[in-house]
Amino acid sequence: MNELLEKYFRGETSLAEEKELKNYFLSGNVKSEYAPYRALFEAFDQEKQETAIIPQLKILPRQREVKHFWIKTFSYSGIAAALVLALWTQYPRSERDYAIIHGRRINDPEYAQKYAEKKMSDVNEMLQNGLKPLRDMEALKENLRVAARKNGTVKDEIIELNKTRNTNN
Repeated sequence: MNELLEKYFRGETSLAEEKELKNYFLSGNVKSEYAPYRALFEAFDQEKQETAIIPQLKILPRQREVKHFWIKTFSYSGIAAALVLALWTQYPRSERDYAIIHGRRINDPEYAQKYAEKKMSDVNEMLQNGLKPLRDMEALKENLRVAARKNGTVKDEIIELNKTRNTNN
C-alpha cells in the first residue's frame, strides 16, 4: 500500500490503481497508519457525488449585443468624422485669403506679398548693417595676424644677425 500511495502522489498511477486505492480507503477496513489518507479519498468521493449547478448562459448574448453596439457606434462616428473632414476640405471657402497689416484687413494678395517682401528686405538690410562691424573686426584681426607673422620673421632675422656677429667677434 505504501508503494501505491507514493506512486499516487507522484502522479504515476494508472486508473485501475487509483480505483483500488479509492475502494480501499472507502471500505471500513483501513489500517490506523493510513487513516489520514482516508479523509482525503472520502473528500474526493463526496465531490464526485455532488452535482454542479450549471448557470444559464443567457447573459452572454446580451453582452455581445452591447459590445456590437459600441463597435457600431465607434465605426459610425469615425465614418461621420471622415465625411465631415472630407467635405470641409473639399468645398471652397466663401471668403478669399487676406492679411492684416497695421490692424487693417488687406484682401489684395499682390499687395500683401509686396509688403512682405519689402519687410524681409528691410530685415536683411538691418542684418547686413549690423554685421558690418563684425566684418571690420575680422579684417582687423587678419591684418594683425599678418603683421605678427612679419614681426616673427623680422625677429628671427635679428637673432640670426646677432649670432653671426657674435661668431665673427
